[in-house]
Amino acid sequence: MPRLKFPVFLLLVLIVLPMSASSQKNKANDPEKLAQTQRVIREVEESIFTAVKNRDTGALERILTDDFVYRSPGNPEVAKADFLKLCASFPYKIVSVWGEEMKVKVYGSTAVLTGLQFAKAQTGEGKEETSAVMFTDVFVKQNGKWMLSLAHAIDLPQIPEKYLQKKEK
Repeated sequence: MPRLKFPVFLLLVLIVLPMSASSQKNKANDPEKLAQTQRVIREVEESIFTAVKNRDTGALERILTDDFVYRSPGNPEVAKADFLKLCASFPYKIVSVWGEEMKVKVYGSTAVLTGLQFAKAQTGEGKEETSAVMFTDVFVKQNGKWMLSLAHAIDLPQIPEKYLQKKEK
Protein backbone atom coordinates (compact mmCIF):
# COMPACT_ATOMS: atom_id res chain seq x y z
CA MET A 1 0.00 0.00 0.00
CA PRO A 2 2.76 2.56 0.76
CA ARG A 3 4.07 2.11 -2.76
CA LEU A 4 0.74 3.30 -4.15
CA LYS A 5 0.65 6.48 -2.03
CA PHE A 6 3.87 7.90 -3.42
CA PRO A 7 2.90 7.58 -7.11
CA VAL A 8 -0.57 9.01 -6.39
CA PHE A 9 1.00 11.93 -4.48
CA LEU A 10 3.50 12.48 -7.29
CA LEU A 11 0.71 12.37 -9.85
CA LEU A 12 -1.30 14.95 -7.88
CA VAL A 13 1.74 17.24 -7.61
CA LEU A 14 2.42 16.95 -11.33
CA ILE A 15 -1.20 17.81 -12.15
CA VAL A 16 -1.97 20.47 -9.52
CA LEU A 17 1.25 22.53 -9.67
CA PRO A 18 1.08 23.26 -13.39
CA MET A 19 -2.61 24.16 -13.06
CA SER A 20 -1.82 26.51 -10.18
CA ALA A 21 1.07 28.12 -12.07
CA SER A 22 -1.10 28.44 -15.17
CA SER A 23 -3.80 30.16 -13.11
CA GLN A 24 -1.25 32.62 -11.67
CA LYS A 25 0.23 33.23 -15.13
CA ASN A 26 -3.22 33.96 -16.59
CA LYS A 27 -3.92 36.50 -13.84
CA ALA A 28 -0.60 38.21 -14.50
CA ASN A 29 -1.14 38.22 -18.25
CA ASP A 30 -4.69 39.60 -18.16
CA PRO A 31 -4.25 42.71 -20.35
CA GLU A 32 -7.35 44.44 -19.01
CA LYS A 33 -6.35 43.95 -15.37
CA LEU A 34 -2.78 45.01 -16.15
CA ALA A 35 -3.95 48.18 -17.93
CA GLN A 36 -6.26 49.00 -15.01
CA THR A 37 -3.42 48.57 -12.49
CA GLN A 38 -1.10 50.72 -14.61
CA ARG A 39 -3.79 53.43 -14.73
CA VAL A 40 -4.21 53.33 -10.96
CA ILE A 41 -0.44 53.63 -10.42
CA ARG A 42 -0.29 56.65 -12.76
CA GLU A 43 -3.22 58.21 -10.86
CA VAL A 44 -1.41 57.70 -7.55
CA GLU A 45 1.70 59.30 -9.07
CA GLU A 46 -0.36 62.29 -10.22
CA SER A 47 -1.75 62.54 -6.67
CA ILE A 48 1.81 62.66 -5.40
CA PHE A 49 2.67 65.47 -7.84
CA THR A 50 -0.39 67.42 -6.70
CA ALA A 51 0.35 66.84 -3.02
CA VAL A 52 3.96 67.99 -3.42
CA LYS A 53 2.87 71.10 -5.35
CA ASN A 54 0.30 71.97 -2.68
CA ARG A 55 2.54 70.93 0.24
CA ASP A 56 -0.26 68.59 1.28
CA THR A 57 1.57 66.40 3.77
CA GLY A 58 -1.71 64.78 4.85
CA ALA A 59 -2.23 63.40 1.35
CA LEU A 60 1.40 62.28 1.17
CA GLU A 61 1.09 60.62 4.58
CA ARG A 62 -1.73 58.44 3.19
CA ILE A 63 0.20 57.55 0.01
CA LEU A 64 3.64 56.75 1.48
CA THR A 65 4.33 53.46 3.26
CA ASP A 66 5.57 53.68 6.84
CA ASP A 67 9.03 52.53 5.70
CA PHE A 68 9.12 54.91 2.70
CA VAL A 69 12.59 56.07 1.63
CA TYR A 70 13.64 58.77 -0.85
CA ARG A 71 17.07 58.32 -2.44
CA SER A 72 19.14 60.55 -4.66
CA PRO A 73 22.81 60.04 -5.57
CA GLY A 74 25.23 61.93 -3.35
CA ASN A 75 22.58 62.66 -0.71
CA PRO A 76 21.63 60.81 2.46
CA GLU A 77 18.49 58.67 2.45
CA VAL A 78 15.38 60.52 3.51
CA ALA A 79 12.81 58.59 5.57
CA LYS A 80 9.09 59.31 5.48
CA ALA A 81 8.93 61.76 8.41
CA ASP A 82 11.82 63.85 7.08
CA PHE A 83 10.45 63.73 3.54
CA LEU A 84 7.14 65.13 4.79
CA LYS A 85 9.00 67.91 6.66
CA LEU A 86 10.99 68.77 3.52
CA CYS A 87 7.82 68.96 1.44
CA ALA A 88 6.13 71.22 3.99
CA SER A 89 9.11 73.57 4.31
CA PHE A 90 10.31 73.88 0.70
CA PRO A 91 11.51 77.51 0.46
CA TYR A 92 10.04 78.29 -2.97
CA LYS A 93 6.50 78.42 -4.29
CA ILE A 94 5.92 75.35 -6.44
CA VAL A 95 4.07 76.48 -9.53
CA SER A 96 3.68 73.06 -11.15
CA VAL A 97 4.88 69.46 -11.05
CA TRP A 98 4.32 67.01 -13.87
CA GLY A 99 5.65 63.80 -15.38
CA GLU A 100 6.63 62.70 -18.86
CA GLU A 101 7.53 59.33 -20.36
CA MET A 102 5.97 57.54 -17.40
CA LYS A 103 5.98 53.77 -17.77
CA VAL A 104 4.64 51.22 -15.31
CA LYS A 105 5.68 47.59 -14.87
CA VAL A 106 3.59 45.44 -12.53
CA TYR A 107 4.92 42.42 -10.65
CA GLY A 108 2.06 41.06 -8.56
CA SER A 109 1.68 43.34 -5.54
CA THR A 110 4.67 45.48 -6.57
CA ALA A 111 4.78 48.06 -9.35
CA VAL A 112 7.65 50.12 -10.69
CA LEU A 113 7.02 53.47 -12.36
CA THR A 114 9.82 55.23 -14.23
CA GLY A 115 9.82 58.57 -15.96
CA LEU A 116 10.86 62.18 -16.02
CA GLN A 117 9.55 64.63 -13.45
CA PHE A 118 9.53 68.36 -14.01
CA ALA A 119 8.93 70.99 -11.36
CA LYS A 120 8.50 74.68 -11.93
CA ALA A 121 9.20 76.81 -8.86
CA GLN A 122 9.18 80.52 -8.13
CA THR A 123 11.95 81.97 -5.98
CA GLY A 124 11.39 84.64 -3.34
CA GLU A 125 12.44 87.22 -5.94
CA GLY A 126 9.77 85.99 -8.34
CA LYS A 127 12.17 84.25 -10.74
CA GLU A 128 10.83 80.98 -12.14
CA GLU A 129 13.08 77.96 -12.45
CA THR A 130 12.29 74.55 -13.89
CA SER A 131 14.08 71.42 -12.75
CA ALA A 132 14.05 67.93 -14.21
CA VAL A 133 14.80 64.55 -12.69
CA MET A 134 14.76 60.99 -13.94
CA PHE A 135 12.91 58.94 -11.37
CA THR A 136 11.96 55.45 -10.35
CA ASP A 137 9.11 54.94 -7.88
CA VAL A 138 8.36 51.56 -6.34
CA PHE A 139 4.78 50.95 -5.25
CA VAL A 140 3.48 48.11 -3.10
CA LYS A 141 -0.09 47.06 -2.59
CA GLN A 142 -0.96 47.11 1.10
CA ASN A 143 -4.46 46.38 2.37
CA GLY A 144 -5.84 46.71 -1.16
CA LYS A 145 -4.24 50.13 -1.75
CA TRP A 146 -1.21 51.05 -3.87
CA MET A 147 1.34 52.98 -1.82
CA LEU A 148 4.74 54.48 -2.58
CA SER A 149 7.56 52.62 -0.82
CA LEU A 150 10.70 53.89 -2.53
CA ALA A 151 11.43 56.98 -4.61
CA HIS A 152 14.74 57.36 -6.41
CA ALA A 153 15.62 60.47 -8.42
CA ILE A 154 18.60 61.68 -10.42
CA ASP A 155 18.83 65.38 -11.27
CA LEU A 156 19.25 66.06 -14.96
CA PRO A 157 21.92 68.65 -15.76
CA GLN A 158 19.58 70.28 -18.26
CA ILE A 159 16.02 69.86 -19.48
CA PRO A 160 15.80 67.82 -22.67
CA GLU A 161 15.07 70.15 -25.60
CA LYS A 162 11.83 68.43 -26.59
CA TYR A 163 10.29 69.32 -23.19
CA LEU A 164 11.22 72.99 -23.16
CA GLN A 165 8.29 73.85 -25.40
CA LYS A 166 5.76 71.53 -23.72
CA LYS A 167 2.85 73.08 -21.91
CA GLU A 168 3.47 72.90 -18.21
CA LYS A 169 0.60 71.76 -16.04
